[in-house]
Amino acid sequence: MSKSLKKKNHWTNKVHEAVVTRGKEGELGFELKGCAEIGQFPYFGEVKQGKGLIQSGKLAQDELLLEVNNMPVAGLTTRDVLAVIKHCKDPVRLKCVKQASVKADRVYTRLEHWIEGRAEEMVIITPSEAQYKSS
Repeated sequence: MSKSLKKKNHWTNKVHEAVVTRGKEGELGFELKGCAEIGQFPYFGEVKQGKGLIQSGKLAQDELLLEVNNMPVAGLTTRDVLAVIKHCKDPVRLKCVKQASVKADRVYTRLEHWIEGRAEEMVIITPSEAQYKSS
């Protein structure tokens, strides 16, 4: 496959930014799901209209949240992601990407899918195999 075709279909080309400000009650207008404590990357649950004000871009349900004000949030717990968001001043810049299937663009929702995808590349030696190799 040509390099230009690979670059065109790469998931990083689909990353977009949404700029939001807090509503009257201090909410940004989306529910946060997933996160590290359940082995997932953070993603948006319900995106509530009218709660937060979207200045530019768009937010969609089930999109992965990659960064909050240029701080990567993949691998953080829900509590940590919410703390990052809480300490950000308005406007809040969110980098997001639409989820894809495991085989399509190799954007993984669950960390275990990522590990499974890398399994054939890893060499795992069990303790019994290690004894035979050292002899």
